[in-house]
Amino acid sequence: MKKTNINPSRFIYLIIVVFAFNVSSSIINILYADNARGVLVAAESSQVQKVSVLEIRRIYLGLPSSAESLIKSPVINSSDSVVYKSFLKNIMHMTEKGYQRKIVKRIFRQGGRKVKDIQNISELVKHLEKNMNDISFMDEQTAKNTKGIRVVQVLW
Repeated sequence: MKKTNINPSRFIYLIIVVFAFNVSSSIINILYADNARGVLVAAESSQVQKVSVLEIRRIYLGLPSSAESLIKSPVINSSDSVVYKSFLKNIMHMTEKGYQRKIVKRIFRQGGRKVKDIQNISELVKHLEKNMNDISFMDEQTAKNTKGIRVVQVLW
């Protein structure tokens, strides 16, 4: 039998440390997600007004918006994965995989285009300024610190 230099007690200690690190980082993410308030945003000069959560869900599923909402199209803000997952959980009531699956099914069955996904806040602001009646979401603190956009409503 071949001998190794691995001490069993040291190996167990390493596993416990890695496990503890994973648990603590998960708890921090959960606490941040619960404390962060998500808001619906549009361009500063946009005419978009407060809409129902059901309307927001319809729009983000790629369905047409109602005439009175004035919303042209949604934009996914994936610059902060915690906020994106909170949006999916609190507004869409789906996981990321479930949401992607739903979008792909709709595109193949009914046609249409995919919801635009932007990964940078400054690019998101530029897009919203060019496309006046588009909407997106972000955490409230980022929205307060970002020029060129306005908070339409608090989502969660």
